Amino acid sequence: MTRGLRRTRRALSLRDRLFLGLAAVGLVATGVAVIVTFTTRSYLISQLDDRLDSYAGPAYLEEQQLRPLFEIEDEDGTRRTEAWRGWVDTDGVLHPVSSPTVEGASDASPVLTYGDLTTTNSHLTAESSDDSGDFRVLVRPFGGGWDITALPMDDVEAATARLVLIEGVGIALMLGGLGAVAWWVNRLGIGPMRRMVAASSQVAQGDLEVRLETGAGSVETDELAHSLNTMIGTLTASLEERERSEARLREFVADASHELRTPLTTVLGYAELHRRGALAGGDAQDDAWGRTEAEAARMRRLVEDMLTLAKYDAEPDIEMRDVALQTLATEIVADATVAYPATEFTFTGGHATVAADGDRLRQALLNVVANAAVHGGPHVTVAIPSGPDGARVTVHDDGPGMAPEVAARATERFVRGDSSRQRATGGAGLGLAITAAIVHAHGGSLDVVSAPGEGTTITISLPVAAPGSTAPRSGSDDSSATSPR
Repeated sequence: MTRGLRRTRRALSLRDRLFLGLAAVGLVATGVAVIVTFTTRSYLISQLDDRLDSYAGPAYLEEQQLRPLFEIEDEDGTRRTEAWRGWVDTDGVLHPVSSPTVEGASDASPVLTYGDLTTTNSHLTAESSDDSGDFRVLVRPFGGGWDITALPMDDVEAATARLVLIEGVGIALMLGGLGAVAWWVNRLGIGPMRRMVAASSQVAQGDLEVRLETGAGSVETDELAHSLNTMIGTLTASLEERERSEARLREFVADASHELRTPLTTVLGYAELHRRGALAGGDAQDDAWGRTEAEAARMRRLVEDMLTLAKYDAEPDIEMRDVALQTLATEIVADATVAYPATEFTFTGGHATVAADGDRLRQALLNVVANAAVHGGPHVTVAIPSGPDGARVTVHDDGPGMAPEVAARATERFVRGDSSRQRATGGAGLGLAITAAIVHAHGGSLDVVSAPGEGTTITISLPVAAPGSTAPRSGSDDSSATSPR
């Protein structure tokens, strides 16, 4: 039974418990009112009985009539009394002796039965002869009959009625106030919580568009609704990001498989030809082994690039020191002029000092310049524009440019300006991805702005080194090979 009660309590909602509590308060208040009413009525009747005893007093028989004592005599000699007096003979006949003479009193008498006449003094309640009200009656054996003294219960009934009215109004006001409080609590507290439960159920079923209304409840429920909305928003963003990550992963795996399939097919093809003896003559064999070596080298570069990206995706170890961008840019432009003689390189100047790993920053900037030389036009411009929000290096080429949707994804892996898979268009599309990873590891950002026919501008933004802030971090000095876009 105890377990059943516990399960019932757990099954009740807060609103049910609130209204059950309100009903319990109403029942307790009604019970208290009933007890107070009966107690007060009993007390008033007890007082009336004491008055009856005082009115009855001693009596004596004179001319077969009882003459009451304790009458009130007015100034004009008029005798007044509140009590009704009479006697009952041995035949059970009631003989009135006197009636109340106070103002407003009636001539009614109590109605008694033979069973009301006892052998000892007794108090009882009897109806009036004209049904105007009840009498409180004192019956006393006297002589050969019974002495009857009665007082009307109008005052007792009126006081009881007033008490019941006051209690009824008080209970109604109390229950009304408690009901208003319960409605207010339900509206500001329980109602919003039920809506939150419903919203949580919708979210559990996969509906991430649901949002809770704020400003309609208490401060606590508003804060909870705001927190839930924030949680749902964060969950939605996390799921969307996970979907995007999964899509990028699938695309990465597909692109990596595609990039590796071509050289592997070439290597396996020449190996098959050699096994079958189809490579007759030294020239054919030299050509086959040369092509095999070239494809193997291409696979090695691709694998090294992917390992580099994996290293930066983890926790890259970089050695931070002050690097002068002007010196670095001048050296890279000079090296690129020798490596790409068909392209004209221009360094427009500018200077800034950043805290960076010099080797890796050189690799990043060299990737950008090499991409501009290979995929851009005949002119490449390198600049270090001044600005209050950090150091920047811009590389602009006057080549054919890229579509905006391609430029927005240029730093993603295996994304190239040419959507085809022809080897003549360049590498595997990991150069800018490696560059972006290096820049992000330094706390910077890489932006690509391009449009068809307007060339491409790549901006590397880095935080400026604070004076005397050279603080080396443990790391290796190795740098990965440059991969063009």
